[in-house]
Amino acid sequence: MINIKVTLLLMLLLGYPSLASANYAEAMRHYERQEYRQALQGFGESARRGDADAQYMLGRLHETGSGTPQDFVQAHLWYNLAAARDHRHAAEARDSLTNRMTAGQIAEAQQAARAWKPEEPPSSQPSPSSRPDIETLSDRQGVAEIQRELNRLGYDAGPVDGAMGRRTRNAIREFQADMEMAQDGHASATLLRRLRESEKEAVTAASPPPPAISPRVVLQDDFSDGDYRRSPAWTVLSGDFEVDDSGLRSIVMTQRTSERESRRLSADRPEEIGLAMLELILEQTGGVKRDEVATPVEPARIFVNAPVDNAFRMELQLASRQGSGSLELGLFQGNRPNGSGYRLVYSPGSLPGLSLVRLTSGSVEVIARYEERLDLEDGRFHSIVWSRDESGEMQVHVDDRRLLRVRDTELRDRFQGFLMANQGGDYTLGRIRLQGR
Repeated sequence: MINIKVTLLLMLLLGYPSLASANYAEAMRHYERQEYRQALQGFGESARRGDADAQYMLGRLHETGSGTPQDFVQAHLWYNLAAARDHRHAAEARDSLTNRMTAGQIAEAQQAARAWKPEEPPSSQPSPSSRPDIETLSDRQGVAEIQRELNRLGYDAGPVDGAMGRRTRNAIREFQADMEMAQDGHASATLLRRLRESEKEAVTAASPPPPAISPRVVLQDDFSDGDYRRSPAWTVLSGDFEVDDSGLRSIVMTQRTSERESRRLSADRPEEIGLAMLELILEQTGGVKRDEVATPVEPARIFVNAPVDNAFRMELQLASRQGSGSLELGLFQGNRPNGSGYRLVYSPGSLPGLSLVRLTSGSVEVIARYEERLDLEDGRFHSIVWSRDESGEMQVHVDDRRLLRVRDTELRDRFQGFLMANQGGDYTLGRIRLQGR
């Protein structure tokens, strides 16, 4: 944060006029607080209107995957646009990023930069009464209107250019999930009508909520005392764990096995459950064949007792330093840490990158998947927020972006504690906070 403040001071001294922009200044405050999704939205508004400083910051967010999936093409695009407007750091950042990109990615980014046009200022944005008739729009115009409405409502659909890209599809799916619509990611006249109607819904939703009961925190640990065995007391089931300056760390090497015989799951053999869970996730999506799964030399498992209600909110800070294996994070029921419960499974370099699994009586079922890769191996901590409400609806956000949403009511009893299982990789749990709802 100190470096960011120094950078801001230097920019002011060097006469960067765009810092006077309210959107930019607010976005930078979010960036300092590591509220990357809000920063992404604020920088995006200024960048799409041609602000070089905002374009540079947007490039940084896309390069590091902060508040949005890591996207070198988008990062190169925004660095390139900022460099064309004489931003003094953008050209260097773009050229450095180029060394990490494929020729195809570079060509795609350069083509996007050539086609890019600044967005109209807010004063010239169409008011609800002057919006064009949906029936008169071409396909490209319809997509542009959908992008404009999504951005207006706070969903990051990218530039209003009428081109259906990954960001636009993800924003559509996120809006559809919030509106409990089918999450097909398609641009349609029906979707545009619903987006325009959401303006009235947003006004209604803005009324102050009723006072909420303060949630009860059942587990909170940042390992600053240097010892995981007290306050609270964690218990190691297998493998090695240590506390360093960053938090609770576990390193497990992996190896590939050419053949694997079928086996019956047993709560007394947790290593079998962990491997079967990973195999099931990968096989269901065609991500890798059964005999290609990287198996841990010795899995590392640790748990802590923290009784919590069936509805909960869990906040984690996690760092990953190795692009293989998998990590399980979850809550268990009863007195068996390896028994019934939910597991969030992160699989570096694999598809899907993140899965939500239900474990009951030795059986494993994947109930939700993030179908894209999730690469957290960038040398920094990432925020994971996992919540479950009274109706059984669960949501998982990574760096302020929702990746999973599903309703499951199979497990109705309260949870007894938290389990972390390293099935291969180098992970550090920097902080955990668990509370009932």
